[in-house]
Amino acid sequence: MSLVPWVGTSYSGDSPNDFQSHPAVQILTLTSCTGEKAVENPQQLVLDDFQRGAAHVIKREGELKELLRTAGEIYTGEQHVRLMRGVTAFRQSATAGTTRLDLHVLSAGYGIIPENRRIAPYECTFATMKTKELADWAKALDVPEAFRKLVAQHYDFGLILLGDNYLKPCALDVAVKFGGPTLLLCGTGMAKKLPRLANVRVVTLSNLEAKRFSCALIGLKGEIAKRLLEKLAIEPELISKIMDPTTDVLALLDVDAVAFAKKSTRTAMRANASVDRVINIPDSWWQKPHRSKLRYFIPEWDDLVDPDYDFRNDTHSGGTGDWSNQVYAHQMYPEPNYDGLLVSRAVAEKSKKKKERINALGVHRFLRVPRQYPIMGDCGAFDYIMQERPPYTTEDVLDYYTRLDFDLGVSVDHLIVSATEAQKQFRYDLTIQNAEEFLKQHHKAGLKWEPIGAVQGWDAESYASAAEQYVKMGYRYLALGGMVRSNSREILQVVRKVREKVPMNVRIHLLGVARLDALNTFAEAGIQSVDSASFLRQAWMRINQSYTSFDGPYAALRIPEAGKSFRAKHMEEHGGLTQDKVTRLEQEALRAVRGLGQRSVSIEACLAALLEYDQFVTSDRVDMTDAYRRTLTDRPWEKCGCAICESSGVEVAIFRGNNRNRRRGFHNTYVFYRLFQQILRGEPVSFLKHRADLVADQMELSLLAAV
Repeated sequence: MSLVPWVGTSYSGDSPNDFQSHPAVQILTLTSCTGEKAVENPQQLVLDDFQRGAAHVIKREGELKELLRTAGEIYTGEQHVRLMRGVTAFRQSATAGTTRLDLHVLSAGYGIIPENRRIAPYECTFATMKTKELADWAKALDVPEAFRKLVAQHYDFGLILLGDNYLKPCALDVAVKFGGPTLLLCGTGMAKKLPRLANVRVVTLSNLEAKRFSCALIGLKGEIAKRLLEKLAIEPELISKIMDPTTDVLALLDVDAVAFAKKSTRTAMRANASVDRVINIPDSWWQKPHRSKLRYFIPEWDDLVDPDYDFRNDTHSGGTGDWSNQVYAHQMYPEPNYDGLLVSRAVAEKSKKKKERINALGVHRFLRVPRQYPIMGDCGAFDYIMQERPPYTTEDVLDYYTRLDFDLGVSVDHLIVSATEAQKQFRYDLTIQNAEEFLKQHHKAGLKWEPIGAVQGWDAESYASAAEQYVKMGYRYLALGGMVRSNSREILQVVRKVREKVPMNVRIHLLGVARLDALNTFAEAGIQSVDSASFLRQAWMRINQSYTSFDGPYAALRIPEAGKSFRAKHMEEHGGLTQDKVTRLEQEALRAVRGLGQRSVSIEACLAALLEYDQFVTSDRVDMTDAYRRTLTDRPWEKCGCAICESSGVEVAIFRGNNRNRRRGFHNTYVFYRLFQQILRGEPVSFLKHRADLVADQMELSLLAAV
């Protein structure tokens, strides 16, 4: 018997598996869940909640009812976001009246669910499960049977976007019957393991294709699906050509992208010579005392904005955004709001244009910072997490760090979080071997930049064992990776175990982790540097915490762009609104917010205009009344005093487009950096002091001190 209530029930809009009662479809799409979600909550569901059965899950969903979202809306990972652009384009096309597209998601918590199934925020993935654990849990979720029922129905074209760890739960074998021609996108390693499946064409994707389509590997299946659906929306008869094994599907989509770019009516990009300047950093910045305890690096992810953006007309001064007409966060403030920058090679080379530019200029000039400003490099292991081996060799990476003039460089590692039991030891050993060769070649060449040994593991003991070997090799700086999704207590256990084997004169960096409520704890436990872009990204990733202040987080005011935003287009498709009505509501909301900023519109009048627009954004929109009223009442942009809030005013509090959202992310980083220093000085932060996890961290610190 199934453990979960959504398996084996009749179809009512919320159940995925009684496919026989579902009307026949013509386009069938199955994708995987993503770790990134539109709503987050410390009390989100975890694997244990799902394993405790149906009644418990229903109870927990009731506790989180205001956060429930449909499966189509809740996921915000790159694959899902790109896929949904294609789904939207297809459904809005001329073929929408005659062709239906059904979307399903394979969730590690809920099993296979339809797009309109409302679910709670959760943290659960097949990627970290061992082979037997994965098989057992997939069976408990009824995934193999649900998959067979889903693909057995009649359809004209099927599209399956599942990575290795999400194809395995489906237990594909030669007995699986597909009800229509199906395109399956997966990695090269998994393709070799698949049985010969009738009616299925497999297209493999690797780092080569990621570079070809200028898309990180983690989102590549979504990008390919987007382009495919856009093409089918115009030429649905192409299905037979796509399924023809002599057709190069990727070339078909690549050519289409080039042709589309040539036909684009967007304004031509115009360079702005004034933005390309290396910043001057005041002497006082170099002397900041917090660095003796902990340094903060921020990852470089192409986060730039137009300094002359026209908020009134929503137009870019350079036509379209480009490095040559936009600025980084550190160009908008008197001094940087981070102690250094982290550049991942996978990000630096994600497009041909960027790769050529950064190789020609070097990292410091490319990022427009002085030569003495610290820049750390790593390979970007999350981008090749699904590949059997890293796409870079040690020799190649050493040359890369040297040519681009990095100050610090991390050895070539391979993440273990998504590996199978057999891969786990292989990836662990490979990372250690790479680190040993990395240091040997670095010393032999007499390179001037500092080498950092990347350490991976699966528990405290494995991390500590690797770290001990690194010290014996001669490393004086280690980087602990693969713990982004671990909680602070778990990370502390690893650090404590590592410190038992590693002397204090060997520095430790935490890759991807910097949490305000654990900073002092991390520092006392022996961490010397951290990196994270979470405060930057929460500007557009979190509904109620998108605007950070010294008094705690606020909700930014969502006014999606009519005619451009996915959410605004949703109003026309599902809200029954005309384009004119959507535009009118949008403009009224903008006028009201700007009027409130000038104190010519009351809080209640502004709130009414916002909510009238907001109610149509999604059919199950969480009530934002109290959150918006707090933002409008407190007017945090007036209290901040940072360069962006002073120059942009209330515009920075509007959730709308990259030029506002990234500015707000820059502001969030400004606040974070000051709170970071405040905490390391031992000064309390009011909105953190009563949090339960801070108390837990303080207790953990006491235990560490006792040890």
